[in-house]
Amino acid sequence: MNAVSPEGNEIIGTLEVIEGVARADVSLAKNGRLKVEFLGDTEVDWNSQATKTQKGERLFVCSQRKLWRESQVKNATRNKER
Repeated sequence: MNAVSPEGNEIIGTLEVIEGVARADVSLAKNGRLKVEFLGDTEVDWNSQATKTQKGERLFVCSQRKLWRESQVKNATRNKER
């Protein structure tokens, strides 16, 4: 049986975080603030990919794109199996 959320929706994966560099032209405006014009692409560092956690638990995503902590998924899946 596949893991499910407390609402009964299938768990489709983990929430991941990756680092990247958004390409931009950066200059100093006359008022002293940085002016940033994004160029539309981002260089992604896939080696930085990590599963996001909350209170020491991995975060999972259900088919409805809602986030659930690991203990919530375990409990819901156990209850579904009964």
